[in-house]
Amino acid sequence: MNKDLRKKVRVVKSSSPKKTYEVGYAKPPNSTKFQKGKSGNPRGRPKGSKNQTPALHEERFKTLIMEEAYRTVKVNEGDKQITIPIAQAIVRSMAVNAVRGDQRAQKTFTDLLSWVETDNKVHYDEYAQVMLDHKYDWEREFERLQSLGLPIPEIYPRPSDIKLDPQ
Repeated sequence: MNKDLRKKVRVVKSSSPKKTYEVGYAKPPNSTKFQKGKSGNPRGRPKGSKNQTPALHEERFKTLIMEEAYRTVKVNEGDKQITIPIAQAIVRSMAVNAVRGDQRAQKTFTDLLSWVETDNKVHYDEYAQVMLDHKYDWEREFERLQSLGLPIPEIYPRPSDIKLDPQ
C-alpha cells in the first residue's frame, strides 16, 4: 500500500483474533456499529403501529374531512387578505357565484340554506318542548307537594323562570 492510502484506511482488529477489518468509507469501526438485537432508535415508532385498519369506533375519514374543512386559508377580500376556514371559503365562493348568476350555485346555496333553517327549527322545537314539559311537570309537582304540606325542592330552572316566546 502506498503511504496516502495507509493514512486513509486503518486496520482495526475485531473481537476474533483471526480476522482483520478495514475501516474506511461505509465501513465504520465495529465498536460504533449497532449491536445485534438492540434497536438503533429505541424510542422510535413501535412495531405494527403503522398501516393498521381502524377500530370499529374510529372514523378516520370523517376526522380527515373535519380537519380539512376547518383548516384555515388566506383569502383575498377587497385589497386585504383574511384567514378563514376552508368550509367558510367554499360557502363564500358559492354565494358569490350565486349572486353573479350561476344557476347551479344558486340552487345549491338555497338548498343548503333551507336545510340549515329547517334543522335549526327542528332543534328549537325540540328544545322548546323539553322546556314546556319541564315547566308543566314541575308546576304540577309543586302543587302536589303544597297540597300535602311538604317542602318544595330547589331545582334549576324553576318553572317560573321559564318563559318561551313563540316569536
